[in-house]
Amino acid sequence: METEWVLGIAAGTIAAVSGMKMANSRTKSKKQERKEQVIMDEFITPFLPEVMGFYHLEVLGKDPLSAVDRGKLVDKIYRQSLGDEYGGLDRHGALGHLQELAEPAKNNRQELLQFLFWYLDFSNGILKDMLEQSNPLLREARLLEKQFAVWFICHEELKVDAPDSVLELIHHSSYFAGALKEIEAGVFREMMADDELRGERRGNFSRIIFQAFEKEAEGEAELKAVEQFREHYNKRYTHRNKGQIRF
Repeated sequence: METEWVLGIAAGTIAAVSGMKMANSRTKSKKQERKEQVIMDEFITPFLPEVMGFYHLEVLGKDPLSAVDRGKLVDKIYRQSLGDEYGGLDRHGALGHLQELAEPAKNNRQELLQFLFWYLDFSNGILKDMLEQSNPLLREARLLEKQFAVWFICHEELKVDAPDSVLELIHHSSYFAGALKEIEAGVFREMMADDELRGERRGNFSRIIFQAFEKEAEGEAELKAVEQFREHYNKRYTHRNKGQIRF
């Protein structure tokens, strides 16, 4: 029942904006308006509720992979992403990344997070044109894009010796939401697109996230996650490179 309620709320919110006129129509050609409306109707409205539901279920402490058919979701998003209208509005190459990740994302949690990040990166470009900047759906979708990047990068950093700490991080993402506002979306995009760059930055990036998380952590499991991260960080990084923030 909780699962259906969460997905229902997300679907209702998105349905309310489907078919809306462009917020910035004066700066858009009629042809581009039509293209963006098609993408909104075919690519965003059908799938964004489940993508947002993935986040809400995690926050509730639920495992979305048991509630959301990720194979079906990934396959539908992938097939729709091949539409002729889409490529011309792909501002940051998100669709190419999404299409490359489609097959592994069906069976791998880490690749799924990366896949969903690129879905949101493309979708947010369209929502930015469709909605007023103050619209709560746009704000939530932008934050969720950053959250997916955090979950993926921290999972990649900690999957060997502290994977449980990432689960706590996911369940309490509100603890570090404020820190994400201070980091431009382009930083996340660069890290997600470049394996080498991400390898250089992810240790200090994870440290920033866990420092923000620690300020709000209270429960035993949360504090244990912080300690697991500290142990990982102290073991992996020397005093010489610990202080280097590369953003």
